[in-house]
Amino acid sequence: MRNPRVLLVVTVNDASAPVAAGPRKDYRVLAETLRAQTIDYATVRRSRVLGHLVRWLGMALIQAWIAFSLRHKFDVIVTDGEHIGLPLALLLKLARSNVAHVTIGHRITASKKRPFFKWLKVHSHINCIALHSRQQYELAVNELGIPAERLALIPYQVDADFWRPEVAPEERLICSAGLEFRDYPTLVRAVEGLDVEVVIGAASHWSKRRNTAADQSLPSNVHVSAFNYAALRNVYARSSIVVVPLDDIDFQAGVTTILEAMAMSKAVIVTHSLGQTDVVEDRRKATRGRAPRLRPPSMVRTLADHAGIAIEPTGFYVPPDDPAALRRAIEHLLAHPDERRQLGVAGRHTVERLLTVDHFAERMRQIVAAAAELEASAPLWSPVPSA
Repeated sequence: MRNPRVLLVVTVNDASAPVAAGPRKDYRVLAETLRAQTIDYATVRRSRVLGHLVRWLGMALIQAWIAFSLRHKFDVIVTDGEHIGLPLALLLKLARSNVAHVTIGHRITASKKRPFFKWLKVHSHINCIALHSRQQYELAVNELGIPAERLALIPYQVDADFWRPEVAPEERLICSAGLEFRDYPTLVRAVEGLDVEVVIGAASHWSKRRNTAADQSLPSNVHVSAFNYAALRNVYARSSIVVVPLDDIDFQAGVTTILEAMAMSKAVIVTHSLGQTDVVEDRRKATRGRAPRLRPPSMVRTLADHAGIAIEPTGFYVPPDDPAALRRAIEHLLAHPDERRQLGVAGRHTVERLLTVDHFAERMRQIVAAAAELEASAPLWSPVPSA
């Protein structure tokens, strides 16, 4: 049977443009794996009329309209986020179209997105929503009313060839990076007066969130900057620990930094937020602090058990907004170099076996094939319901 004809809609300026030195982009690997035609921002701007309409309607809605207008030429439309997937699903529903539609869901529980599911029931025209967070999966079923058979839970990805261990002298240095729902004030309070240098790469290639580190009066051991990919890799390589402090948000904010650090064999300390429990493997079943939290088995642990792959602890969780707990975790790892090296090695092992960009593309290929009814038994992995 022939491969499905796939249209991939992506949130990038020009998917075909040469990429400067950096990691392999997930949308490129996905397009190659799916043999897909791509709609990006450049596609929109080729039309002067559509380019002008972007100012009034927004890029996502225009991309959704282009995909909708091309629906008869494809077996499956794949959208790289619900910001495009929801308006497209509404258009498909209004037209009573039967074209298969797969979207990646990042935070489908945001208040402005909930009406699409609860009132408009647009999931009737989304064959599968691929989610990265167990919390998002459970909220989708229990609060948004999305049937479980229209959901798949798959881990996020990282280019393990670019983000790789490097031979570099490890310094008494802590690194943090990113903007999406980062709680840098808690990190700053945790390290104040501590004999360690802290570098915060407060930048993102896609997040529009404000830099919470900019609001702080920084102690002398904390430095805030922005890095390109190569420079950030160098900072990771020199660091003893990577810390990802997060707001208590219900999706997997911070996952990119976590996976980059794990791929580079770095021990990770991450906030146990509502949505961030699925990647880091902590030897403790409860997150310790002034407000301890129990954790369900991580998505990575469940996926590894399903695949018969042995994984070991890769880092520590700390409660939200708890600088004392974060400081204790930092001090412990700084004082135990053998333990942090062991955590780092386990992180690299986990990434190589389960979390590369190629693993991600293959999982998406299976979902797309199932949506196109080419592989009805394709394994759409979903979580075991939590107790």
